[in-house]
Amino acid sequence: MKRITALILAAAVAGTALVGCSDKKDKESSREVRVSTTEIDTAILGEWSNGASGYIFSEDRTVSLPIDFTSSAHFNSDGSFSMESTKVGKEEIKFDGTQLTVSHHYDASEVDEGGEQDILLLDMKRRGEADSSSYDGEYDLLDGSYRDMLAYNLAISTEKISVTAAVDGEKLKFTVNDYCSFETNDGTLELFSENMNYVKHTDDSVKYTYKIDGDTLTLTYEDGAQEVLKKVK
Repeated sequence: MKRITALILAAAVAGTALVGCSDKKDKESSREVRVSTTEIDTAILGEWSNGASGYIFSEDRTVSLPIDFTSSAHFNSDGSFSMESTKVGKEEIKFDGTQLTVSHHYDASEVDEGGEQDILLLDMKRRGEADSSSYDGEYDLLDGSYRDMLAYNLAISTEKISVTAAVDGEKLKFTVNDYCSFETNDGTLELFSENMNYVKHTDDSVKYTYKIDGDTLTLTYEDGAQEVLKKVK
């Protein structure tokens, strides 16, 4: 399997090619579930980010994946929604303070296959009390092409994937919750899940060596490639 961040990047850039995404089949693995048992290095707990993506290491040994989609998709101050060169008008957005739904009618010039399509992009439900004054808030992402695309790129069934969305002005961040489990052991970090397809059939995890220096986490993948992340919280 490639580095996790390679999958995250693929998911982020795929947001500009959502038409027909929901037609792709879910990829599920029948891999036996591995259980983490070693003592956790508590210094690694919390959220770490490289600016566009990162990891959230939790005490329950799960890893969530925060992904900043702002550069490719976000809501605008006028109530519309932008995706790269495509702008979804406010008239295609439904919002009652709790449910936020974004759809778009693609004409022939926007659809590779030709013809016209109506695509559900986002169907989100606000967490907490209703507030119709602004889109800003935290949501559960229930349906839509963005959810399908995340599931497809991360090889999770759309029935199993759990995604939250944070809207803050023109910032949009998705978090794929509990994507995998982790284990730390003497400077080695292993990430594993029944969803993952590894590089070698004998592998049962994605392995990194890691170093924590204050609020900086450096991960070194098996091929020598490095990721440098900063502590968020």
